Amino acid sequence: MFLAVGQEGQRVVSENGTDWKNLTIGKEGEYYRAATYGNGKYVAVGTYGGNNILSSSPDGIVWKSTFKDGKYKYTLRGVGFAQGQFLAMGGEPVTVGAASSFVMTSTDGDTWTEPFFIAGKFMIRRFAFGNNLWVGVGDRGRRAASPDGKDWKDAPQAKAIDTLVDVAFGNGVFVGVGLHGLRMASKDGLNWFSQVRGEEGIHLNSVVPTGKQFVAAGMGATSGAPGLTYFSPDGYAWTSKPNDDAPQTMCFGKGLFVGVNWRGRILTSPDALKWTQVYKSEHNFEAIAFGEG
Repeated sequence: MFLAVGQEGQRVVSENGTDWKNLTIGKEGEYYRAATYGNGKYVAVGTYGGNNILSSSPDGIVWKSTFKDGKYKYTLRGVGFAQGQFLAMGGEPVTVGAASSFVMTSTDGDTWTEPFFIAGKFMIRRFAFGNNLWVGVGDRGRRAASPDGKDWKDAPQAKAIDTLVDVAFGNGVFVGVGLHGLRMASKDGLNWFSQVRGEEGIHLNSVVPTGKQFVAAGMGATSGAPGLTYFSPDGYAWTSKPNDDAPQTMCFGKGLFVGVNWRGRILTSPDALKWTQVYKSEHNFEAIAFGEG
């Protein structure tokens, strides 16, 4: 199924990406920022007051939530699954000083370790697994790799101008995308190649592998302006085409691209170019995931 999560603790699922059901609303101030699927469960992470909240469900209907004290500053921003383990990451959103990046792990999505603080000055917000490595991207150009999710090493000479917003793995390579159409590729998360930029103002907030190619959809530089969707068979050579009403973030499953956009909109597309709204919520969605058991 597809799972969309967001503000006010809302979670909603769909078997085909078009028909959405089983809307769950949490408490006021409950805020999910990321979601994933693994080990037969959907997991969503976020914050509620000063706590981090980690919720799991086998079916998108019945949810179990775990709360961990974030002291009103250590907030979860991402979650992933690989090699039988869920990995949640976060930190303190700061503009100066260290971000106090941390990880939490779980084998079942229900019982989580206490926060484990990791090396590195800036927060990792998105990450992917491949080549027996976790590779993450984050604030001020941070790019890092870890074999276990705890021992992280930063790519050398990272620059803030090269900030990547999302990263994906496919066909043996990691692909990162970011501001102003930035695209980069890496085998190990430390050495990055084929740096290329796109059009000014068209930011790439997500990249997904389809099994045949990487796809990254960028919104227009101004409200209502057309954006661009970038395609690459290998993560190195790219082509682009104009898109219409692209989402802020997206996933891919069952041959369909599904994304979320402000405010509370869920969109679908067969080609990541022309997007159609299929669902509207009162509250905004922040993340979307696809899981196949």
